[in-house]
Amino acid sequence: MSKKLIFLTIIAFVATVAITYFGFIKEYEPHQPIAFSHKIHSGVNNIPCTYCHSYVAKSSQPGIPSVMECMGCHTYVKAEYDSNDPKRLKEYKGEVIDPNNYLYDNRKRIVFEEEIKKLTGYWERKEPIVWVNYHYVAEHAKFPHKPHIRYGLECTTCHGNVDEVDIPKPIVKIQMGWCISCHEEKLDANFKAIEAKHKGMSELSETDKRIMSHTGRIRSDKLYKDYDHQLGDKHSNKDYAPKLINIEEEVAWLKDCSTCHY
Repeated sequence: MSKKLIFLTIIAFVATVAITYFGFIKEYEPHQPIAFSHKIHSGVNNIPCTYCHSYVAKSSQPGIPSVMECMGCHTYVKAEYDSNDPKRLKEYKGEVIDPNNYLYDNRKRIVFEEEIKKLTGYWERKEPIVWVNYHYVAEHAKFPHKPHIRYGLECTTCHGNVDEVDIPKPIVKIQMGWCISCHEEKLDANFKAIEAKHKGMSELSETDKRIMSHTGRIRSDKLYKDYDHQLGDKHSNKDYAPKLINIEEEVAWLKDCSTCHY
């Protein structure tokens, strides 16, 4: 075999290995316009998730903070530290955090002050920050955050311990089997508890169940023929409008196709 053929074979092999690794094995690592660290914000500074993702309990999407919201803090917090000042250092879970020499996502060294200057630049230019999305749900499916948060699931269930990493990476694959098994495990137990309180629950029509599952409410006359039934506020058939019963928990029938598919 000629040297040229051996060389080309080696090049082809290396290229195949590289394409396979980066295309199919190595997880996608987005490069954001600003090195935003969840560990610094959520962990070191103990900022709750809902402070930045303020729509998570109100909408299908958690919401991304605007530049104005970020500047609400960083107008004052500019991370201007003297490299010779030991007070700049902070310890978090056994790790020393140096704002002037921080290893971001185990990939690169950053200076907090420089990253905040990038944020300020967007604010002064009146430009939105185009963050790179890397949490994808298939286009034919939907994952509304609101009902999951209302049920009581923690962000860590899907996103992991965001207070320990700079860039949270999905710790689960949102696939049909995983979703259904989670609904079966968590919601069936809830349904039995609700059914114990409201005996007519299982007799509701599929339409009423779906309405209730998405609104958290059901008309009292759908469950009780006797309008004088005592449940919280007393109500009677003399009232002009039927009373609504608040069901705080999610329920077990969230396993039909329309729950997750458009």
